[in-house]
Amino acid sequence: MKLPAMNLEALRTIPLMQKVAFMVLVLAGIIVMFYYYVVEPKSIEIANLQGEIGKLDTEIQTLTIKVKHLDELIAANKQLEIELAKKKERLPPEEEAVMLLKQVSDLGIRLGLDIRLWKPGAKTEDASKLFVRLPVNVEVSGGYHTAALFFDRINSLPRIVTVSNLKMGSPKTDKGRIVTQTIFDLIAYAAPQEVKVAAATPGAPGAPGAAATPAAAPK
Repeated sequence: MKLPAMNLEALRTIPLMQKVAFMVLVLAGIIVMFYYYVVEPKSIEIANLQGEIGKLDTEIQTLTIKVKHLDELIAANKQLEIELAKKKERLPPEEEAVMLLKQVSDLGIRLGLDIRLWKPGAKTEDASKLFVRLPVNVEVSGGYHTAALFFDRINSLPRIVTVSNLKMGSPKTDKGRIVTQTIFDLIAYAAPQEVKVAAATPGAPGAPGAAATPAAAPK
């Protein structure tokens, strides 16, 4: 089948202004199609990408702030661990704390104080579970300056020992010297004992593999 031949003579007879108008319409149509099929979809895609980039920038800024705060928290936590370790060095085991209290009593005697009462109280564990308190109710008799020196020596101990509920009586003369009755609570702080589970001895009653003891035969 043959295509109809284009009549070039007819095109030549079209006025120039109509030819120009026709070309303008064709170009305008091409531009409009190019805009709707190429430019507009790309513009929408670019706008979407810009929105996603904005969200990513916001997330990056948020994460940067969090990381900065995290570094600060890590540094603060390390500092707290260092301070806690230093404080734990001043907390002896309970056995050493008991011996420490005995040393404090001996210190008072060496300084010239008369220990009238030395009454250990009940051990209490702090709510933090980090230390226990070993209180002692104490009554001493001696010179005012001797008692002050005694308390100063206690304050200088490398371990944590505190004095509370201090009460000093009126000075009295005893054997030619002025003495004062002093009552106070002495508290030594110690690290709590670790719970140790003793391993069962093989062959012991209740231990795994222990042979059952046969019951005695009735007589």
